[in-house]
Amino acid sequence: MSVVFNAATAANVNILQTTNKLFQISQKRVATGKSIFGAADDATKYTMSETMLSRSANLNRVNNNISTALKTLESTDLALKQIRNLLQQMNTMASDALNAGSQSTIQATSTANIGETTAVAGASAGMRLSITSDSGQNFTYTLTGATGATTWGQVAQALNNANIGVTMRFQVNGTGSSIFIEATDGSTGFTIDGATSQQVIDDLTGINSGYDGAYATSRFVSSTNVPTGFGGSTPMGLRFGSGGAISNAVTNFTSSSVAAGTSLTFLGADGVARTWATTTAKNLDQVLAEINAMNAGVKAEFVQSTTGNYRYALRNLEGNSITILNGTGAFDSVSGLGRFNAATGAPVVQGNPILGSTNNARRLELGTQYEAYKTELTNIINNNVVQAGRNLLRGEGMSVILNEFAANPIAINGANTTVTGNLGLISLGSAWTTTGNITTSLGQVQTALTVVNNLQAQFGNYASFIQDRYDLNKEFATNMKTLGDDLVAADVADESAKLTALSTQQQFAVQAFSAGTANAQSLLRLLG
Repeated sequence: MSVVFNAATAANVNILQTTNKLFQISQKRVATGKSIFGAADDATKYTMSETMLSRSANLNRVNNNISTALKTLESTDLALKQIRNLLQQMNTMASDALNAGSQSTIQATSTANIGETTAVAGASAGMRLSITSDSGQNFTYTLTGATGATTWGQVAQALNNANIGVTMRFQVNGTGSSIFIEATDGSTGFTIDGATSQQVIDDLTGINSGYDGAYATSRFVSSTNVPTGFGGSTPMGLRFGSGGAISNAVTNFTSSSVAAGTSLTFLGADGVARTWATTTAKNLDQVLAEINAMNAGVKAEFVQSTTGNYRYALRNLEGNSITILNGTGAFDSVSGLGRFNAATGAPVVQGNPILGSTNNARRLELGTQYEAYKTELTNIINNNVVQAGRNLLRGEGMSVILNEFAANPIAINGANTTVTGNLGLISLGSAWTTTGNITTSLGQVQTALTVVNNLQAQFGNYASFIQDRYDLNKEFATNMKTLGDDLVAADVADESAKLTALSTQQQFAVQAFSAGTANAQSLLRLLG
C-alpha cells in the first residue's frame, strides 16, 4: 500500500534525508580527521597523500633494518671492549712477570715428563731416594708394595712433610710437567745421596749438577744395596749448590787417612782465614768432621772423580768463592798426595761460584693465567651476541640499505679475529722462564691492543655514519607522514561546527515533519 504525502511533508522528508547525509559526512570527518577518503573526493590530493605515506612507511622499514645493523655494531663494540679489558689485564700480567724476575735458587731440575700421578718406574720395594741438606738433615724414602705402585706425588708429599729445607714440586711445561727438587730458602745446598737407588733416580731424565755433571749410574747404588766405606766403588751421588768448590787436583786419595803434621788453611765464608791441623795421623772421615765443626760456612766432603775414585773437596755454602791458602803434609802444595793446586808450589787456589738455578714459579703462575685469558678471548669472539647471525668478529660482513630506493647500500666488512691470527698472541705463558720470552709476549699484547683499537674505530665509523642516516630517515619519514596526512586532513573545528548546525537543522526538520503529520491526521478524522 502506498503512502501519500502532502507537499509540506514531502519537503520535510527531503530536508531530513539531506541533513542526515551531511551529518554522517561530518561525523566521519571528525572521527577520522580526514576530509578526503579516496580519489573520487580529490584525485590530486589523495594521490599525493598516498605517495607520501607510502614513502614514510618504506623509510620506517629501511630504518628497521638499519636498527638491526646498529645493534650488531653496538654488540661488536661491547665485545671489543671486553677483549681490550682482558688484553690490558694480560699486559699487567706480563709486566708483573717481568718485575717478578727469576729468583735464584738451588735446584735439581728434571726434563722428564713426570706428574704427581706418575709411577716411579722400574723401582720395587726396598729401593729408596735419599737427600741430605747442607745443614745435615736427611730424608730417605723407601719404596713399598709392588713395582710401580709408588707415585712421584707420594714421594714429593713425604719429602715436603719432612721439613729438611728441601722440597719437591711439579711444574707444568709445554708437553707435560717436570720435577723440581729445590732448597726451601733458595740458598741452602743439598745432595741426592749415593745411597739413592739407580732404579729410582733414573726416572729424572736430564738431572744435572753444577759440581758433578750429569746423572750417571756410577754415582748411585743399584737396587737395595747400601754404600760401602772409603774406596773407589762407593757412589757419591750429585751435589747441588751455588758456592765455589774445589777438590784435590793431583791424585785420588789412595789411603783412608792423613799423616801427622798435616794442615790446611782456607778462607771461611766470612773471608777470615781458618787453619785445620793435626799432630797425629787421622782418618779422612775424622778430618772431614773436624773441618765442618769449625762452622766456617765451608763444607768438607768426599767427591767422586770422573774415574769413579774419591777426592777430597771444600765447598763454600754461602754462594761465594772458596779459597785455599796453603797446606802441609797430605795437603802440601808441592809434595802432598792431596794437594789442591794443579801447579806445584802455587799455594793459593780459588774455586769460583757456579751459576745457580732460577725459580720462575711466579712467572709461570702468571703465564698460566695469561693462557687462560687467551682462551677467554676466543670465547668472547666466537660468542659475540649479534643480530641476524652476522658475527663481525668472525669475518662475517653485512650490507645495509640506507634509503627506500635500495640504492648504494653500505657494505660493512667483518674482521676474522683470532688469538693467534690478527691479534698475534703467539708466544706462550708456559715459556715465561726468561725475560726475553716475557718481553715478546708483552709486545704481542700491546700490538693486539692496537688491533682492537683500530677495529673499534673502524666499526665506530660505520656506526656513526649509519646512525646519522637512521636519524635522517626517521625525520624524513615523520615529515612525509605529516604532509601526507595534512593533504587529506579535515578541519575538525569546522566540521564540529557543521555537526552542531546540522543537529539543530535536523531537530527543526523533525518538528516540522511531526507538525505536518499531525495536521494530516486531524483532517482525516474530520473527513472520516
